Amino acid sequence: MANGLSKSFGGIRAVDDATIAVPQGSITGLIGPNGAGKTTLFNLLSNFIKPDRGEVIFDGAPIQQLQSHQIAQQGLVRTFQVARVLSRLSVLENMLLAAQHQSGERFWNVWLKPRKVREEELRQRERAIEILETVGLAHMTHQYAGSLSGGQRKLLELARTLMVRPKLILLDEPAAGVNPTLINQISDHIRRLNQEGLTFLVIEHNMDVIMSLCDRVWVLAEGRNLADGTPEEIQTDQRVLEAYLGQ
Repeated sequence: MANGLSKSFGGIRAVDDATIAVPQGSITGLIGPNGAGKTTLFNLLSNFIKPDRGEVIFDGAPIQQLQSHQIAQQGLVRTFQVARVLSRLSVLENMLLAAQHQSGERFWNVWLKPRKVREEELRQRERAIEILETVGLAHMTHQYAGSLSGGQRKLLELARTLMVRPKLILLDEPAAGVNPTLINQISDHIRRLNQEGLTFLVIEHNMDVIMSLCDRVWVLAEGRNLADGTPEEIQTDQRVLEAYLGQ
């Protein structure tokens, strides 16, 4: 998926020749101490920032020259450590804004093809409500997104990515700031979506979540690859214990 990625900021190398592979159909973890370069790597993978060197491959083709919205349209989408919702819009409106390739986005179609526009909007509305039901937010459909708790915002952000019909979702700390009950719910949703065919790459500091969810775990330290392996191998890797767990 990513080969030899490097990125520097003002002489500080945040990511240094990093490589990571995410097999299709897997839940892959990405861990490392604070400042290891995990979020920068996510930004490089989704092209929110450009690499100084290296290549990102998705669906068999390089994508680092594409714009972020073009990458999302191809099926690679991401969430953020602090969930980004439009607080003054309803939960449903947040969902509908994520829908892609709508006829109503073209001004003249509103006048020339009103029936097609209405039918598409109805289908997207039905799909959004169906997704909200699957993540347990259907009862909040018409509430302001700003009224949601931190965990509910994480669920909304996950639900919103599904409106794009993704192939790979990059999850940035889905359990951060979330109470244990919602952490379990989010983990259950990730497992179910994975069983339905979605691939995940997950940054997470909660080791219980990483070790219970992931098929394979990659470890970064100071922007460089430190180790990769199964959760069991990572838990007993002395390099990881020293760099990440401080042992």
